[in-house]
Amino acid sequence: MTILVGLLVLAGVHRIFVAGIKTQNTTSLQTEVNRKAQVAMDDMVSRLRGGSEVIDASPDRIWFEDQEERNCRYWVNEGTIYRYCGVASGNYSGGVALATNVAELHLDYLDRDGQPAATPEAAHSIRVLLQVDRGLHSARLQSAVRLRNK
Repeated sequence: MTILVGLLVLAGVHRIFVAGIKTQNTTSLQTEVNRKAQVAMDDMVSRLRGGSEVIDASPDRIWFEDQEERNCRYWVNEGTIYRYCGVASGNYSGGVALATNVAELHLDYLDRDGQPAATPEAAHSIRVLLQVDRGLHSARLQSAVRLRNK
């Protein structure tokens, strides 16, 4: 009888231990997804704040001149968001990977009244939406940035 009670106690402790490990793994994955998304968003917003002229843009990528007169680009390729700042070139390639598992990058170009700008080059501010997904874990961030000297 004592052995049976001991086995039941051990089974209960084992279940609690396994549940704790699963919770820790879930929390760890969600934290990683949140961190990746926040790092990429902070980088983009910081550089866009110093941006003065949009050179090329669409809802899923942007090329602009930063405050140091470098050409900066952000784009997503195969689920990874990239940043390149340097000498101008005619394409979206190379660069530094900021985050993987990117499900969506969406940029809205707004005029002074907060309405869609006639062209991205005429934008006064930019609204950024970034979503990073990893399995069941997701982070969706939004921010709005006013361009420098606009």
